[in-house]
Amino acid sequence: MTQPGLILKEIHKHSKHAFELQEQIARIPRQIKAQKTRIERMEKEFKDFQDHLKKLKVTIHEKEVSFKELNTRVAKLQKQQNEASDNKAYDALKIEITNTKAEIAKVEDEIFLSITEQEEKTAALPEQEKQLKAAKAEAATIEKTSTDRKSELEAQFAETMVMLKAEEAKLSAEHLGKYMRIVQSFKHEALSPLEGKTCAACATEVTSQMMNEVRSHLFVACKSCNRLLYLSENEERVIRQSQAEYEA
Repeated sequence: MTQPGLILKEIHKHSKHAFELQEQIARIPRQIKAQKTRIERMEKEFKDFQDHLKKLKVTIHEKEVSFKELNTRVAKLQKQQNEASDNKAYDALKIEITNTKAEIAKVEDEIFLSITEQEEKTAALPEQEKQLKAAKAEAATIEKTSTDRKSELEAQFAETMVMLKAEEAKLSAEHLGKYMRIVQSFKHEALSPLEGKTCAACATEVTSQMMNEVRSHLFVACKSCNRLLYLSENEERVIRQSQAEYEA
């Protein structure tokens, strides 16, 4: 029968791997959702861009109508001024003409700025559309790749769980109950390697007797954190080197 410590080491390897696979699988839907959110944002920005262009066109038309109306008003005021019967009426019309011409100049500037913006945004529109199409193609590729990757990871997870269950089945009835209770508490962190005389999980030093028991691959739990202990790769290497030196 395989010694408990060696079984625990294999169990920890598979349980950690299973957890890592679960984490990777869980990230994939979030990554796909993030891509969809990005595309939705870009689509909204593109639509807002188009809507702004439409509004600019309407604004320019409205200002051009206003420009014509103001010029018509100036002509009418000038005619009234020429026909004024007294200086007071003449001066009042002169002030009104001056104010209207100032308003015309302001509207003319606004039309020029709006037309300039319209031309710039119209020129930028094809690039905006190109970027949106490229982003959609990229998102579709990422979604397909991620979906395929998810299937691969799920297959690996299923295989890892089979190996994990096979190792757990090797534990004796005497040890299995305690092992299951600890797993319920710590999940994939229920086991810990022993580095020298220290539990790697809680950094607590074990007694010399416990260290010897772990080195003998017995079923040992840390007195501090209650995790099940097994020899780390480094400790096993040290023991093998010591044995080789002794035999030499």
